[in-house]
Amino acid sequence: MTGDELGPEEFRAIWEYSADGVLFTAPDGRIFAANPAACTLLRMTEEEICAAGRAGIVDPDDGRWDELVAERDRAGRVRGEGRMCRGDGTLVEVEIASQVFGAPDGDGPAERRTCTIVREITARVAMEHELEEMSEQLRELALTDELTGLRNRRGFLAVGAHMLEVADRHVSNAQLLYLDVDNMKDLNDNLGHAAGDAGLRAVAGALTRVLRHADVVSRIGGDEFVALVLGLDDERRVVVERRIDGYLRAAPTVDAVGRPVEVSIGWAARVPFDPATVEDLLAEADRAMYRVKAIKLAARQ
Repeated sequence: MTGDELGPEEFRAIWEYSADGVLFTAPDGRIFAANPAACTLLRMTEEEICAAGRAGIVDPDDGRWDELVAERDRAGRVRGEGRMCRGDGTLVEVEIASQVFGAPDGDGPAERRTCTIVREITARVAMEHELEEMSEQLRELALTDELTGLRNRRGFLAVGAHMLEVADRHVSNAQLLYLDVDNMKDLNDNLGHAAGDAGLRAVAGALTRVLRHADVVSRIGGDEFVALVLGLDDERRVVVERRIDGYLRAAPTVDAVGRPVEVSIGWAARVPFDPATVEDLLAEADRAMYRVKAIKLAARQ
């Protein structure tokens, strides 16, 4: 069955049983309907939500809402994060996706409607804040690599064990990325060690730009880099690899290094409460990386 074939009963089921909150509103902030998940999230009845309107359910001290509304009015859609006020006065962090669509009777501001999907992210935000605080504490220690500014191996091992504890507390998966520069010898031998150093700095820049601030990125030695990431699924791993490769082949990197930087990447995954240590994940991801490297080498022959 396609979307065009869905009838009123199917749409009603989606409305009633969606795990995400759904609000139908007007761009001016009036709320016409709220599904059961939205009522559960906001701890209010549908009538209370409609009576409160947008002004009554968003945190007035959270300036992100003004930016989100402005972007939605400009582009017709918006995705972002903010704080909402529950009926009992507590605040909740949410991720929203909002889309403006036209009503049958016209296309003026009063006739347009908005569908907003709301999902609670309080636990995720708390986990990210905890990881960021941990990262700030680590920066005060002399555990960094002088060339790239990343953590060195000792710094990575020091924070990695704590990150796995955080992952268990928040029941989050952990992914360890292991990256090796394939053409480092070529850069050093043919373009000079300055080019090799520029290539290492380019890899560090790619990892820190592609990954989140709360993720732990390290140069653990020579041309080998690792990153420990929480809450990353397999689909996003592919996106991360693609973005790293794109950065290392982009014009700014080629200008700085003299040619693209080629890398091989392996991954190791850990589910919550798995006894695997950071060292275990390093060994597993290292083996995965060398399998990728072997496949590349065989393809060239």
